[in-house]
Amino acid sequence: MRALLFTYAVILLLGVATLLSGIHYFANIAGFIGAIGLMYVFFKDRPDEETEAQLKMRKYWYIVFGFGLFFSLVLGSLWNNKMGGMV
Repeated sequence: MRALLFTYAVILLLGVATLLSGIHYFANIAGFIGAIGLMYVFFKDRPDEETEAQLKMRKYWYIVFGFGLFFSLVLGSLWNNKMGGMV
């Protein structure tokens, strides 16, 4: 649970840093964390029989990484001044 909260805090801090500083790269980093995390959780080998706690934690990880992608799309991609936003 501690890793989940730490990851969520990092993603939220990157989103807030984007809002306060106007540097869109922070949101893109949050999106990168979200995309890599979603791939890891989705493709991770799971036991045949999962407990309720394991299913609940997997759902929480999906939500946290989904927020990372959301922040990347809203704060990183859509707020850029130029197409691609890398200039």
